Amino acid sequence: MAVDTEAQRAATRDLSRVVAFAQIGLGLLVSSYGPYLAGIAAELDRPRGELVWLTMTFGAGLVLAAAAGPAVLRAGAGLVMRLACAVIAVGAVVMAASPQLLLAGTGSVLVGFGCAAVALATPSLLRGPGAAKRITIMVGLASAAGVCAPLAFGALESVGVPGRWALLSAVPVLCAGALHRTVAGPPDDAVATGGGVPVGPAALAWSRIVLCVGIEFCFSIWSVARLVDTGVALGTASALGASFGIGMAAGRLVGPRFVDRPWAEPAALATIAAGTVVVYLGQDPVTVTAGIAVASLGIAPLYPIMLGRLVGIPGLSGRHSASIGSLASGAAILSAPAALGWLDGRIGLREAFLLPIPLLVILLVLSRRK
Repeated sequence: MAVDTEAQRAATRDLSRVVAFAQIGLGLLVSSYGPYLAGIAAELDRPRGELVWLTMTFGAGLVLAAAAGPAVLRAGAGLVMRLACAVIAVGAVVMAASPQLLLAGTGSVLVGFGCAAVALATPSLLRGPGAAKRITIMVGLASAAGVCAPLAFGALESVGVPGRWALLSAVPVLCAGALHRTVAGPPDDAVATGGGVPVGPAALAWSRIVLCVGIEFCFSIWSVARLVDTGVALGTASALGASFGIGMAAGRLVGPRFVDRPWAEPAALATIAAGTVVVYLGQDPVTVTAGIAVASLGIAPLYPIMLGRLVGIPGLSGRHSASIGSLASGAAILSAPAALGWLDGRIGLREAFLLPIPLLVILLVLSRRK
């Protein structure tokens, strides 16, 4: 019995390590999307709205993962996680090496699909009692790592080096994840549900994830561009954009203490709304940065709360809940930042940043439904 217990503890440690490596790499790459979009648009002298597709491949990968997820995860969520780390590392190198659109697009596809696989496998590996807290801790690591990416972009830009080279900072930790031994997640004893279209409680959970991820990526992808529009240089805007990652890290590292409280979701929504209004009203970089930081504190706990609700639905298998979560996140990442970019070209980015407000109202309404 003691031997079995020690083996279980060792397996749990291995599981935690590989998830942590993958989430740190994901955090570094996803938090790079905003400064990367602003930087490559400047390098190529192209309107940023035309290049937003480079940051949307994560969403496309998530939608594909939703369709293929249950079948892919039969190979083992741990193996999927290791392969994903390898794919992301290759994509990051390609994106860093050249602004040429064919190469940048290829690298972006690899990064997007690899990050999607990480997002797909994480709930399966962390499911079970207390899933919301465990997910909050791991995505907290991703958010903490994500603080470094915009700072690295800003530092490189300030000395005349293209900020895209900061993408290489994720490669060592991704290699560590890829080389880690394969681990197995907890057994999936729930009754499997068929199909890829969520219904009933799963459909409600899907809608909530779409909204909360959509709000998050509006800020993640467009915050640096909003700061650039206040008149600061790209390097400075990238560094100030780290306020989003700092707020997300703080919110998600503290989040496990209160994600199960009934007031957590309304408090988060109110905080996001306040921050969004400040970003809209702000005319200078200090005010806009403060608004981004406030909004990020509210955004931080939303995804773990919503994902925890999804994986906690009775009778929903781990593979199917992961698939639904991926579909929801992918739909959000493909739609919300693109909508904000479309509005940028027509009414300006300052006004476009009000887009999260109606999303928050809808999420508040849905949060009252069981």
